[in-house]
Amino acid sequence: MVYNAGYYYLLTTTWTNVQITRGTNMQDLKTETAKVIWTDTTASRCCNVWAPEIHWKSVEGAWYIYYVAGVSANTDSQRIYAIKGSSTDIWASTWSFAGEINPTGFTAWMIDPTVLLYGGSEYLVFSAFSGSSQCLWIALMPTAVTAGTPSLISCPTQSWEEVGDPVEEGPAPLYYGGKTWIIYSASYCWTPSYSLGKLELTGTNPLSASSWTKDTAGPVFGPSANGLYGTGHNGFFLR
Repeated sequence: MVYNAGYYYLLTTTWTNVQITRGTNMQDLKTETAKVIWTDTTASRCCNVWAPEIHWKSVEGAWYIYYVAGVSANTDSQRIYAIKGSSTDIWASTWSFAGEINPTGFTAWMIDPTVLLYGGSEYLVFSAFSGSSQCLWIALMPTAVTAGTPSLISCPTQSWEEVGDPVEEGPAPLYYGGKTWIIYSASYCWTPSYSLGKLELTGTNPLSASSWTKDTAGPVFGPSANGLYGTGHNGFFLR
């Protein structure tokens, strides 16, 4: 979700498309009709569309939507793709395929892209496997559709991150008071224990795992929080 020019914009998917809903307040998003803004008939990226996020890319001066997609038969080939808006007006834009995001030397399954801003640079943060664990990775983004060599920055190490399967996914940057965090989803998404963990950038190099410190006290938002379960894949927006 983003807030821009007087509207809230919510991105959703029904597995084969990307949709946008807008409203002047968040309550409107419950009742306004979603507009399908992207479908793709290319077999390698037609289906199992997940996790669309919209970002303003300052280098290009344009809105980009990053999403995950793959083949129809299974989810074994999920990769990250981008579409570009034709206008600074999100709602009026037409969207064109901008490319697959291929971090240097990285050809494996990857999901849940987001963009982290730090020190005047932009970084792609995503989830992919390291061994049998699903972990968080980061790569410098010189342009909206290119990414450098990725670095592994965090893997599941806590019991609350390993329910069902050892998983860290759904990263979302958060900035406040001069600090930078990544809030991420932990444990398998189909379990009630799906929850939110926190990494803080305590060093100066986002590409180095040693610059990130995990909050090991427990999930920052987890099972039974306010009577809710499965509290994963979050997001933040500014107004």
